[in-house]
Amino acid sequence: MIEKSPNPQRVLVTGSTGAIGQPVCQRLLARGHHVRGFARRSTPGLEDFVIGDLNDREKVREAAQGMDCIIHLGAYPNPADFIDVLLQPNVVGLHYICEAAVEYGVKRLVLATTLQVVTGHRYGDTGKMVRVEDGPAPVNHYGLTKAWAEIAGDMYARVHGLSVISVRIGWLPRNPTEAERLVASKIGKDVFFSHNDAATFHQLCVESPTPGPGQSAILFATSHPTDRMLLDLEAAKRVIGYEPEDMWPQGLPYALNG
Repeated sequence: MIEKSPNPQRVLVTGSTGAIGQPVCQRLLARGHHVRGFARRSTPGLEDFVIGDLNDREKVREAAQGMDCIIHLGAYPNPADFIDVLLQPNVVGLHYICEAAVEYGVKRLVLATTLQVVTGHRYGDTGKMVRVEDGPAPVNHYGLTKAWAEIAGDMYARVHGLSVISVRIGWLPRNPTEAERLVASKIGKDVFFSHNDAATFHQLCVESPTPGPGQSAILFATSHPTDRMLLDLEAAKRVIGYEPEDMWPQGLPYALNG
C-alpha cells in the first residue's frame, strides 16, 4: 500500500493521457496529491482535468492556475519535421507552460526531456557512460527541442526563482510493439525506463525539497540496466533520492508479445 504524502500539493500533469502521464497521475493521487490533467481528451481516473491543446495559451493558463507544481509531459514525442510538427507543441507549447508557471506562482516545474538529447555522444557504440556534465549532443530536431527545454528551464529558475527539474527520460516502451523494438536494440535494455519507475521518479520530483527556489537540475531517468550503466543516475540519486526498482522487463503495464 502506498503511503500518503505528509505534504500534499496541487499538481498539474500535462500529457496526462499518455504512457507516462497515466501512471504518474495515479501514483500522485495515491500519495494524496490533488492532480489536474491537461490533454486533448478527458483523463481517465481524474475528476479535475482541462481539455485543451498546448498551442492554446489561454487553455494552458487555465490549467496552470492554482497549481503548486507542473509536470510537463505533453509534447510531440518522436523525431519529425521541425516547422510542421515539432515547433508548436515542443517549443511554443513549452513557452506557454513556463510563462503560465511564472504568472501563477508555481513553485516547481518538472520538464520532460529525453535521452535523445545525448545521442551524439555515441554511448551505445563506445559503452562509455554519459554524465549530465558531458552536456547535450542531439542528432535530430526532436532532441534539439528538448535540449532547448533544458536551457529554458534553467533560465526560468535563475530569472524567475522557480525550482526546475529537467528529466531526461530513458526508453519507456509505450506498447508491446515498441517493447519489441527495444529488445532488438543493442542498448535498449540498458536505457529501459519502466512505467513503475517513471511513476516513482515523478513522485520524487514533486515531493523532494531539492532543488530549491532559483535552482535547476538535469537528471537522467532509467531503470536498472541489464548489462552496462550508460546514463549516469548519480544526479537523480543525489538531488531527489531516486533509486530504480525495476530491470527489463519488470514494471510494464502490459504483457509482452510472444
